[in-house]
Parts: sequence; structure tokens; C-alpha cells
Amino acid sequence: MAPSSTTRSDSPARSSDHTREKSSDKPLWEIVDIPGKGKGIIVTENITPGTLLLSEAPLIKTDVVHSLTSAEQDLENALSKLSITEQENFRTLHTNFPENEDEKLIGIIRSNAYPLGPDTDVGGLFADIARINHSCLPNAVQYWNELLGKQTIYAVRPIDKGEEITTCYQPGGTSSERKETLKEFFKFDCTCELCSLPADELKASDDRIAQAEKLDETIGNSKKVHFEPDEVMECARKLFELYEIDSIKDGRLSRLYYDLFQMCNMHGDLARARCFAKYYSDVKKMAEGPDSLNVLEMKPYLKNPQKHDSFGSTNKWATKAADVPKGLKPSAFKKWLWREEI
Repeated sequence: MAPSSTTRSDSPARSSDHTREKSSDKPLWEIVDIPGKGKGIIVTENITPGTLLLSEAPLIKTDVVHSLTSAEQDLENALSKLSITEQENFRTLHTNFPENEDEKLIGIIRSNAYPLGPDTDVGGLFADIARINHSCLPNAVQYWNELLGKQTIYAVRPIDKGEEITTCYQPGGTSSERKETLKEFFKFDCTCELCSLPADELKASDDRIAQAEKLDETIGNSKKVHFEPDEVMECARKLFELYEIDSIKDGRLSRLYYDLFQMCNMHGDLARARCFAKYYSDVKKMAEGPDSLNVLEMKPYLKNPQKHDSFGSTNKWATKAADVPKGLKPSAFKKWLWREEI
């Protein structure tokens, strides 16, 4: 299965549209030839973070395959139920396995399908979204919206008119690790803006990524979170600063905020728990939309973090939800948030 996760409501079940939130008929994007990449999607105007770029229901889901021995025929049967245009859209998609003449449809699915959520083996193939190419520093994020039954693509960084929309097939890892994985599973040599940095800048980027992974490991250590939260908070602050340097706006940032929400809540710090719940919700809303399950599930805890299961293991950092300071300069608020002067 290909890229990792992540149509208008009145559109047909298998359609995609050039989604926009402004009142204009001009599409936000178009499919074009990208040198060295085949097809890709570029934007037709300047895009701001949080813009919904594409929203698309799957042409085919992988649960139509009943067994490995019948997979190609199962896909043929499912494909025959689509319109002629949809069938052509499917068959013209790139395959990473052109040598397998007897498994062309399987090759297309393996090369282009996205998982339909984080906890499922079922994938979906999207005719337009499948045209989006990879970057290790993507400007957009994909998300399977279970409530809509559609895959969404939201901008998480500014995208200039004429620039290609990119998502990340393989988040994290140093440049050599990413390239090895992308070559093995997607059969291409990555030349994205991050992997193409000058040698000294690429080494600095790799060093930051390696440091970030070590910090993330500490933040995920439940014993340290419980017994050494001050150390974990310091690691989290350093990790946040690394993410800022590298403009990380994907699930790594939202996971950091969620971990901090839970840790502050665990130690009775309702004020900071509220802040990190809000940051988490804002990042998820930008990348997944206001109807994201992640956004909706966090909503009750924005005012009342104590309702979350993580609340109250200790009173080590006890504050009230109303104790969020007001009127501080950004630098002073930052020091408060990260407990730098406590």
C-alpha cells in the first residue's frame, strides 16, 4: 500500500472536485506533467495554510479483494462497476511494478492506495489524490475523514501559485533512511527540497531529525512522564524548537501537543493542559478540517481538561483551568507555558 495516512457533500459517491472555500468557479488546482515525476498537481493561486485543497471518495477500496489468488480478477470485477471515465482514470495511474504484466491492477493499488484511517487494513484508491507527489517537507497533509467517507488534503504551509501540492509518504528519519524506504516501497529516488539541500545543510537537518527522534522517545516514556515530568517538559520544549526550525506541521507536531496535554493533565496542571489541548485542536483543524474526528473528540476538553481520562494521577503541578495568564508578552507567556522559570 502506498502513501501513509492521513468532494463536496452533494457530489457523487466516487467523485472528486477542485475544492475551494471562496465563492468562485475557478479551480484551486490542476493536474499537469511534472518533470521527472510524471503527473502531479499544482495550485492555480496562492494558498494559505488551512485551505481545503481536495476532498475525494475512493474509486475502489481494497476490501473488494477476497484472496491473493483472486485479487486481479476481484479488482477487474470492481472496476467494471465504475463509469468508463473512472475506469480510464484508474488504468492510467502509475504503477511501481510494470514488470508484473499479469497483476497490473494490483500494481496500481499497491502503488497508489491510501489506508482508510490509522487502525484499518482497508485502503482506498483516489483518482485525483493519487496524482499528488511526495516531499519529505510537504506543504499539505492527507486525512481520511470517516464522517464524510472521503480523503481530504489540507494545506499546512503557504503554497505559491504554480507550486506543486505535496504530501509525505514516509515521515521522519534522516535523509538516508527516508531515501532507502522510498526506494524500497515506492521505487523512486527522492529529490525533494529537503533531500536536495547542500551537503552541510542536509547534515544539519539530519542531526536535528536524529535529535528530535531521541527527544520524542523520552517524551513517550511513560515512567519518565509520571516520575520526571520536568525533564520531559524540557525535552518537549527542545523538540518544539526543532520542529519550528524545520517547519514541521504534520502529525508529529500534533502528537507533541497531545502528549503535553496528557502530561500536564496527569499532574493536575489544568491551565497548561487547556493550552496544549487548544494547540492540538488548532493544528488538527488546519490539517484535517473542523469536522475531523480528532478535532471533535478534543472539543470537550478545551474548557474542562479534567474530564479526560489522563487527569489527576498526581497534584505535582496543580493549577486551575482559569489560571492561564492574560496580558503577558509572547516571550513571557512562552516561559510560563514551558515552565522555564519554575
